[in-house]
Amino acid sequence: MRAEERSLGASLPNSQPSLLQLQLHPPSPREPSVNGRRVPIISTTTPSSSSRPSLEIPRSSEASPSRGPSQAQPKRANRAALREYYNLKKAQEESPSTPINDAASEASSIHDSSNSEVLESELDHAHFDASTYISHALSTQSLSELLRTYNGVLTDIRALDAEKKALVYDNYSKLIAATETIRKMRANMDPLNPMASTLDPAIASIYARAESIKREMREGMPGWQRERAEMSEGEREKAERRDRMREVAGRVLDTPERVRGLMDEGSVEEARRVWGPTLRLLERWKERGVGGGDVLDCIEDGEAAIRGEPPNEKSWVNVKSSRESKS
Repeated sequence: MRAEERSLGASLPNSQPSLLQLQLHPPSPREPSVNGRRVPIISTTTPSSSSRPSLEIPRSSEASPSRGPSQAQPKRANRAALREYYNLKKAQEESPSTPINDAASEASSIHDSSNSEVLESELDHAHFDASTYISHALSTQSLSELLRTYNGVLTDIRALDAEKKALVYDNYSKLIAATETIRKMRANMDPLNPMASTLDPAIASIYARAESIKREMREGMPGWQRERAEMSEGEREKAERRDRMREVAGRVLDTPERVRGLMDEGSVEEARRVWGPTLRLLERWKERGVGGGDVLDCIEDGEAAIRGEPPNEKSWVNVKSSRESKS
């Protein structure tokens, strides 16, 4: 018997699952959503003392101390009556049922700050003083370090803005779906059923409250954000893709001025390192015919910055200032 056990133990696999390293990428507009770190953490678990009724049938056949068999039968009858009243049986027969996880639904709309792409920094402290922070940075950091600090703060702002937009879009879409569900429930109610006179006022009150919340959310949004929230998912992704392309183009056009700042400081290698990837991207855009004359002007401006020349009339910094003055 011991020899059989040893042979059986030797035949069993003794392997351990390998760990996969996941590389995180920057957030984008409907990377659903994008969780906001400044939204307070709200637990999605239901307390044991919650008064929300459960629609799950007890799996255990044994009666609990507080509920006897006489109470279980009326509850099943009430559930069956509610399913028949709202035509739930017919809907379940026509389409396969999909289990709904309340915890997952709440977690998708109430964002946990622990999942935020933006790490906590000195700027998040309760006693943060912006003027002191800026004065300290200007007095202790070089130009290249200031540019890196600026880019880091700008990246965090954009990431948080994307998380906030995703939070608004997600909850607004769920609110629209909820009001539509309530409307269908009211339409399916039989006016001759005695329960209709009891349930209709309650459902009407819930529907009116949901409509009021949706209207307040619409009024509190800026015009462009309201239009974006009412778009379909495909249209929203296209609009967000255009926004990302616009941001990339803005960073590329601002690169020659960054290079000039590094050259003035004497950081020639750092300036070449910054300009190299941007030049390759501009050359690809030039080959594809993207950007037109602005791409050529940016290439010439960047090469002039590497040579230490000041900006000319075609430099983006001068073009942008002239456009802003006209507007």
